[in-house]
Amino acid sequence: MSDSGEKQAQIDNYFIPDLCRGQGLLGLLVIAGLFAVLMTLMRTGISAFDFLLLAKVALQVFWIALLSAVFLCQARRFLNHLPLREIALINFSLILLAAAICAAVAQLSSSYLLDGIWQIDYLWIINTVVIAAIPAGAILRLFYFQHQLRQQQGASQQARIEALQSKIRPHFLFNSMNSLASLISTDPDKAEETLENLCDLFRYALHDGTEGVSLQLEVDACKKYLQIEKLRLAERLQYDWDIDVDMENISVPALLLQPLIENAVFHGIQPARKGGYLKIRIYRDGEWVCIDLVNSLETNGEQRFQKPAGHNMAINNLRHRLDAFFNQQADLQETVKQNHYHTRMRFKPTEG
Repeated sequence: MSDSGEKQAQIDNYFIPDLCRGQGLLGLLVIAGLFAVLMTLMRTGISAFDFLLLAKVALQVFWIALLSAVFLCQARRFLNHLPLREIALINFSLILLAAAICAAVAQLSSSYLLDGIWQIDYLWIINTVVIAAIPAGAILRLFYFQHQLRQQQGASQQARIEALQSKIRPHFLFNSMNSLASLISTDPDKAEETLENLCDLFRYALHDGTEGVSLQLEVDACKKYLQIEKLRLAERLQYDWDIDVDMENISVPALLLQPLIENAVFHGIQPARKGGYLKIRIYRDGEWVCIDLVNSLETNGEQRFQKPAGHNMAINNLRHRLDAFFNQQADLQETVKQNHYHTRMRFKPTEG
């Protein structure tokens, strides 16, 4: 992906809607209008509703909203590379700054028009900023939850599509069918088991895992995939599971581990002349659940391992899914050494 493409992707993934365009700005103004009505109702009640007071409050609220939109719109292009928490804090500060500026301008204008002097009531400015902080924090939090939901739904859907496409690759299907054909006459029971595993993989790839699945279910799908590949690669594929947690009570996004295992087999072990090994370890480290995946690489002297095309996009997609599902309490790290590729995933689970 080009630099311009990556930058555009970062802007598109920004958690605050684009206030530089009509739809985002219109939504902000609607919220501002409703907030002005709410403030007026709190002061006067329905029976003594004061439209003049509403006009005064709405004027100030709209000015704060418009100046905030300008600040957030301009900040958008400079903040998209920062962590989400820093983006939220900076944007929240910009909204408070806009409220302070609008309050100061209103104070100066009012004092000059009424008394002919430039005078500022700092306590009133502070009061305006505090009042503006409440809806600003609530709206930013709402934008954040919407962003997390969109990321989780989009990434989960993409992962299911990619997994299904992976399963219906001609080479995977042909190799699986060839393995089944050779087993039918020699080992019918094994052929039946392999066919059931293949059907289960299709079913799991299409499973709606938006709400999450148990880690046990994810691991079972990975084991079935490895059993199918073992028929084809035989002794060239060696793998080992080391599990030291109760996986039934741990919820994870569907298709969390399976794509990593498939990439390890397809890009790390299959191309090697003598095959290779794959080790998956699942364990606890304090409050964290850790998953270490290590696969061997075939290297020739000083030649470095080249990541396959689309690898970074797939890893970033997985990171987004982890962040969305575990509410920023997860991370994914990669390490490439001379003869192995190590992926470590860890998260703080919600159990039960």
